[in-house]
Amino acid sequence: MAGTDSTKAVFMAVLANSFLSVTKLAAFLFSGSGAMLSEAIHSAADTGNQLLLFIGIRRSERPANATFHYGFGAERFFFALMSAAGIFVLGCGVTMYHGIHMLLHPSVPETGWLDFAVLGLSLVVEGFVLYKALAVVHAERGDTPVVTYLRNSSDPTLAAIVLEDGVACLGVLVALAGIGLAKWTGSPMPDAIATLIISFLMGFIAIWLGYRNRSLILGQAMPVETQEKVVAFLESQESVESVSRAKSLVVGADNFKFSAEVDWDGAKLGESLVPWAKEALGDQYKGDLTPFCKEFGARMTEMVAQEVNRIEKALREEHPELTHLDLESD
Repeated sequence: MAGTDSTKAVFMAVLANSFLSVTKLAAFLFSGSGAMLSEAIHSAADTGNQLLLFIGIRRSERPANATFHYGFGAERFFFALMSAAGIFVLGCGVTMYHGIHMLLHPSVPETGWLDFAVLGLSLVVEGFVLYKALAVVHAERGDTPVVTYLRNSSDPTLAAIVLEDGVACLGVLVALAGIGLAKWTGSPMPDAIATLIISFLMGFIAIWLGYRNRSLILGQAMPVETQEKVVAFLESQESVESVSRAKSLVVGADNFKFSAEVDWDGAKLGESLVPWAKEALGDQYKGDLTPFCKEFGARMTEMVAQEVNRIEKALREEHPELTHLDLESD
C-alpha cells in the first residue's frame, strides 16, 4: 500500500486514542469501574503502540546509504514488533492483573451516565478510525479478500491499525455490557469479567502481530503469485531460454528484492550481430580473426547487459514494487 496512506491512518489513530485515553481515565476516576479502567489502559497502550508505528514508518522511509544498501524499510517491521510487545505487556498484562485483582477483591463500581456517554463516544471515534483504515485496505487489496490481504500484506502497520481499532470497538461493547450488567445486578463480577475479556482480546492481537512481524524480519519472500508472474514475464522474453533459482525478499512495505539466474538464448542474441559480422569479415578483417573475435565478444557482452537493462526496466513498469532486481547469467 502507499506509504502516505499508512502514515495518515496511523497518525489519525494516534490522535483519536490520545483523546480517548484521557476521556476514559477521567470517567474511571468518577466511577471506579474496572472495565472503564481497562478501556483507558487499552487506549493508552494503543496510543503508545501506534506512536511506535508512526516512528517506524518515518524511519523506514530513509534512503539507502553505504552501510544499508537496501535502505531502512525493515525498520517498519522492527517498530511494529515493539508495538506488539507493548500491546501484550501494557495492554494485556496490566489489564489482566487488574481484572484478577477485581475478582479477588470485588467492589461494586459507582457507574453513571458519564461512563455510558464516554463509551458511546469511544465507539463512534474508534469506529471512524477503523472505517478509514478499512477504506485504505479496500483501495489497495483489489480482488484479494480482506483477511487474506491483512495476513499477507508486507505493510504491518495497516494490519496493526485495523486489528487494534477493530478490537477497540469490540472492547467498548464488552465494557458497555460489563458496566451495564454490574449496574443492573449490583454485582462487581460482570465488570471484572469484562475486564478479563478485554485483556484476552489485546493478548490475541499482540501475539498475532508479533508472529506476523517476526516473519517479515526473518526475511519473508514476496507473495507467491507475484513471484510467479515475474518468472513468467522473464520466460516470455525471446532472449531468455529458461529461468532458475528464483528468490525474493521483502525489504520494506510493498518493496521487494528479486533475484534469478537466466539462461540466455545466445543464438537469438547473435542474430542481431549478423549485419555487423558480414561487414567486419568482408572489409575489416582479413586473415587474422583475433580482432574480430575480440570485438564480437565485447559486442555480445554489451548486448547481454543491454538486454538485462531492458528487461529490468520492463519488469519495474509491470511491477513497481520490485525495487531491487538481480538477474545473473546462468
